[in-house]
Amino acid sequence: MSSLTKVTQVTGVLALAGGMGILIGWLASRQGSVQPIVVPSTSEPSPVILPTAPPVAETARPALAPRAKLPVADSIIDPGPAEWEQKLDAVLLSEADDNTKADRILALIPTAPPDAQAELSQHLVNMVRDDHYDGTAQLLTNTATPTAVSSVLMNDLLNRNNTLKLPMLLAVAREDNNPLKDQAREMLELLIQEDNGTNWDQWSASIDTWLQNNPQ
Repeated sequence: MSSLTKVTQVTGVLALAGGMGILIGWLASRQGSVQPIVVPSTSEPSPVILPTAPPVAETARPALAPRAKLPVADSIIDPGPAEWEQKLDAVLLSEADDNTKADRILALIPTAPPDAQAELSQHLVNMVRDDHYDGTAQLLTNTATPTAVSSVLMNDLLNRNNTLKLPMLLAVAREDNNPLKDQAREMLELLIQEDNGTNWDQWSASIDTWLQNNPQ
Protein backbone atom coordinates (compact mmCIF):
# COMPACT_ATOMS: atom_id res chain seq x y z
CA MET A 1 0.00 0.00 0.00
CA SER A 2 1.36 3.38 -0.83
CA SER A 3 2.09 6.05 1.71
CA LEU A 4 -0.46 8.30 0.11
CA THR A 5 -3.21 5.85 0.55
CA LYS A 6 -2.41 5.33 4.29
CA VAL A 7 -2.40 9.07 4.86
CA THR A 8 -5.75 9.39 3.20
CA GLN A 9 -7.31 6.67 5.40
CA VAL A 10 -5.94 8.16 8.59
CA THR A 11 -7.25 11.53 7.61
CA GLY A 12 -10.75 10.06 6.96
CA VAL A 13 -10.80 8.36 10.32
CA LEU A 14 -9.83 11.53 12.12
CA ALA A 15 -12.45 13.52 10.23
CA LEU A 16 -15.15 10.97 11.15
CA ALA A 17 -14.07 11.04 14.82
CA GLY A 18 -14.25 14.79 14.87
CA GLY A 19 -17.72 14.78 13.37
CA MET A 20 -18.91 12.34 15.97
CA GLY A 21 -17.56 14.50 18.74
CA ILE A 22 -19.32 17.56 17.40
CA LEU A 23 -22.59 15.60 17.20
CA ILE A 24 -22.26 14.32 20.74
CA GLY A 25 -21.55 17.80 22.05
CA TRP A 26 -24.59 19.19 20.32
CA LEU A 27 -26.87 16.52 21.72
CA ALA A 28 -25.54 17.16 25.17
CA SER A 29 -26.34 20.83 24.93
CA ARG A 30 -29.95 20.07 23.89
CA GLN A 31 -30.69 18.01 26.94
CA GLY A 32 -30.79 21.05 29.23
CA SER A 33 -33.59 22.82 27.32
CA VAL A 34 -35.93 19.86 26.61
CA GLN A 35 -38.92 19.55 29.04
CA PRO A 36 -39.99 16.07 30.09
CA ILE A 37 -43.30 14.88 28.61
CA VAL A 38 -45.91 14.21 31.36
CA VAL A 39 -48.24 11.37 30.53
CA PRO A 40 -51.69 12.00 32.02
CA SER A 41 -52.86 9.38 34.49
CA THR A 42 -55.62 7.08 33.21
CA SER A 43 -56.83 6.12 36.70
CA GLU A 44 -60.18 7.50 37.90
CA PRO A 45 -60.18 10.26 40.53
CA SER A 46 -60.58 9.25 44.15
CA PRO A 47 -64.17 9.51 45.44
CA VAL A 48 -65.00 12.55 47.49
CA ILE A 49 -65.98 11.61 51.04
CA LEU A 50 -68.48 14.03 52.52
CA PRO A 51 -68.24 14.62 56.26
CA THR A 52 -71.03 12.94 58.19
CA ALA A 53 -73.25 15.00 60.45
CA PRO A 54 -72.90 14.28 64.14
CA PRO A 55 -75.72 12.11 65.55
CA VAL A 56 -78.68 14.02 66.98
CA ALA A 57 -79.13 13.30 70.62
CA GLU A 58 -82.55 11.65 71.28
CA THR A 59 -84.75 13.64 73.57
CA ALA A 60 -85.45 11.66 76.66
CA ARG A 61 -89.17 10.82 77.00
CA PRO A 62 -90.80 11.35 80.35
CA ALA A 63 -91.42 8.12 82.19
CA LEU A 64 -95.09 7.07 82.32
CA ALA A 65 -96.60 6.63 85.71
CA PRO A 66 -97.57 2.99 86.35
CA ARG A 67 -101.27 2.24 86.14
CA ALA A 68 -102.98 1.75 89.40
CA LYS A 69 -103.98 -1.87 89.88
CA LEU A 70 -107.55 -2.58 90.81
CA PRO A 71 -107.90 -4.53 94.00
CA VAL A 72 -108.69 -8.16 93.33
CA ALA A 73 -110.75 -10.06 95.80
CA ASP A 74 -108.98 -13.05 97.25
CA SER A 75 -112.00 -15.16 96.47
CA ILE A 76 -115.46 -14.74 94.98
CA ILE A 77 -117.96 -14.62 97.77
CA ASP A 78 -120.74 -17.12 97.23
CA PRO A 79 -123.99 -15.48 98.29
CA GLY A 80 -125.31 -18.92 99.15
CA PRO A 81 -128.93 -19.99 98.92
CA ALA A 82 -131.68 -17.45 99.45
CA GLU A 83 -133.46 -17.37 102.77
CA TRP A 84 -136.61 -18.97 101.35
CA GLU A 85 -134.54 -21.84 99.93
CA GLN A 86 -132.95 -22.45 103.30
CA LYS A 87 -136.35 -22.49 104.96
CA LEU A 88 -137.77 -24.82 102.29
CA ASP A 89 -134.88 -27.23 102.74
CA ALA A 90 -135.45 -27.19 106.49
CA VAL A 91 -139.13 -28.06 105.97
CA LEU A 92 -138.49 -30.84 103.46
CA LEU A 93 -135.77 -32.42 105.61
CA SER A 94 -137.78 -32.26 108.80
CA GLU A 95 -139.46 -35.27 110.41
CA ALA A 96 -142.93 -33.68 110.19
CA ASP A 97 -145.79 -35.35 108.30
CA ASP A 98 -146.79 -34.20 104.81
CA ASN A 99 -149.72 -32.03 105.89
CA THR A 100 -147.57 -30.22 108.47
CA LYS A 101 -144.89 -29.64 105.84
CA ALA A 102 -147.62 -28.33 103.51
CA ASP A 103 -148.75 -25.81 106.12
CA ARG A 104 -145.20 -24.58 106.63
CA ILE A 105 -144.61 -24.24 102.89
CA LEU A 106 -147.94 -22.44 102.53
CA ALA A 107 -146.74 -19.90 105.09
CA LEU A 108 -143.58 -19.22 103.05
CA ILE A 109 -145.37 -18.32 99.81
CA PRO A 110 -146.71 -14.80 100.65
CA THR A 111 -143.26 -13.47 101.69
CA ALA A 112 -141.19 -15.25 99.04
CA PRO A 113 -139.91 -13.46 95.91
CA PRO A 114 -142.32 -13.65 92.94
CA ASP A 115 -140.10 -16.07 91.00
CA ALA A 116 -139.94 -18.37 94.04
CA GLN A 117 -143.67 -18.51 94.78
CA ALA A 118 -144.47 -20.83 91.88
CA GLU A 119 -141.75 -23.26 92.99
CA LEU A 120 -143.01 -23.20 96.55
CA SER A 121 -146.57 -23.83 95.38
CA GLN A 122 -145.36 -26.88 93.47
CA HIS A 123 -143.88 -28.28 96.68
CA LEU A 124 -147.13 -27.39 98.42
CA VAL A 125 -149.34 -29.48 96.10
CA ASN A 126 -146.88 -32.37 96.38
CA MET A 127 -147.36 -32.41 100.16
CA VAL A 128 -150.95 -31.43 100.86
CA ARG A 129 -153.58 -34.16 101.08
CA ASP A 130 -157.24 -33.93 100.06
CA ASP A 131 -158.40 -34.05 103.67
CA HIS A 132 -156.14 -31.09 104.55
CA TYR A 133 -156.89 -28.81 101.60
CA ASP A 134 -158.50 -25.85 103.37
CA GLY A 135 -155.41 -23.64 103.41
CA THR A 136 -154.61 -24.43 99.80
CA ALA A 137 -158.27 -23.79 98.85
CA GLN A 138 -158.09 -20.30 100.33
CA LEU A 139 -154.91 -19.60 98.33
CA LEU A 140 -156.56 -20.82 95.11
CA THR A 141 -159.71 -18.72 95.52
CA ASN A 142 -157.90 -15.59 96.71
CA THR A 143 -157.96 -13.01 93.91
CA ALA A 144 -154.65 -11.55 95.15
CA THR A 145 -152.82 -14.81 94.52
CA PRO A 146 -150.34 -14.48 91.61
CA THR A 147 -151.49 -16.20 88.44
CA ALA A 148 -148.33 -18.32 88.34
CA VAL A 149 -149.27 -19.79 91.73
CA SER A 150 -152.97 -20.21 90.89
CA SER A 151 -152.06 -22.04 87.68
CA VAL A 152 -149.98 -24.59 89.61
CA LEU A 153 -152.83 -25.15 92.05
CA MET A 154 -155.41 -25.43 89.27
CA ASN A 155 -153.41 -27.99 87.32
CA ASP A 156 -153.00 -30.04 90.49
CA LEU A 157 -156.72 -29.73 91.33
CA LEU A 158 -157.69 -31.50 88.10
CA ASN A 159 -155.98 -34.63 89.42
CA ARG A 160 -157.75 -34.54 92.77
CA ASN A 161 -160.76 -36.52 93.95
CA ASN A 162 -164.07 -35.40 92.38
CA THR A 163 -165.55 -34.60 95.79
CA LEU A 164 -162.79 -32.00 96.20
CA LYS A 165 -162.31 -31.03 92.58
CA LEU A 166 -165.88 -30.13 91.52
CA PRO A 167 -166.78 -27.87 94.49
CA MET A 168 -163.38 -26.10 94.17
CA LEU A 169 -163.92 -25.50 90.45
CA LEU A 170 -167.30 -23.96 91.27
CA ALA A 171 -165.71 -21.73 93.94
CA VAL A 172 -163.15 -20.41 91.44
CA ALA A 173 -165.70 -20.00 88.61
CA ARG A 174 -168.11 -17.88 90.66
CA GLU A 175 -165.36 -15.44 91.76
CA ASP A 176 -165.61 -12.55 89.30
CA ASN A 177 -162.06 -11.25 89.90
CA ASN A 178 -160.34 -14.61 89.72
CA PRO A 179 -158.20 -14.79 86.52
CA LEU A 180 -158.95 -18.53 86.22
CA LYS A 181 -162.76 -18.28 86.48
CA ASP A 182 -163.38 -19.00 82.80
CA GLN A 183 -161.11 -22.02 82.85
CA ALA A 184 -162.86 -23.35 85.97
CA ARG A 185 -166.33 -23.02 84.40
CA GLU A 186 -165.17 -24.72 81.20
CA MET A 187 -163.90 -27.64 83.24
CA LEU A 188 -167.26 -27.88 85.02
CA GLU A 189 -169.11 -27.98 81.71
CA LEU A 190 -166.78 -30.72 80.49
CA LEU A 191 -167.13 -32.86 83.62
CA ILE A 192 -170.84 -32.36 84.40
CA GLN A 193 -171.90 -32.18 80.77
CA GLU A 194 -174.12 -29.21 81.52
CA ASP A 195 -173.95 -25.47 80.83
CA ASN A 196 -175.61 -23.46 83.57
CA GLY A 197 -173.98 -20.17 82.62
CA THR A 198 -173.55 -17.99 85.70
CA ASN A 199 -176.43 -19.63 87.62
CA TRP A 200 -174.29 -20.73 90.52
CA ASP A 201 -177.10 -22.26 92.51
CA GLN A 202 -177.98 -24.44 89.54
CA TRP A 203 -174.32 -25.37 89.23
CA SER A 204 -174.21 -26.38 92.87
CA ALA A 205 -177.29 -28.59 92.47
CA SER A 206 -175.88 -30.17 89.32
CA ILE A 207 -172.63 -30.98 91.09
CA ASP A 208 -174.45 -32.64 94.01
CA THR A 209 -176.52 -34.75 91.62
CA TRP A 210 -173.49 -35.75 89.60
CA LEU A 211 -171.55 -36.82 92.72
CA GLN A 212 -174.51 -38.92 93.92
CA ASN A 213 -174.70 -40.68 90.58
CA ASN A 214 -170.94 -41.12 90.33
CA PRO A 215 -169.72 -42.34 93.70
CA GLN A 216 -166.01 -42.75 94.10
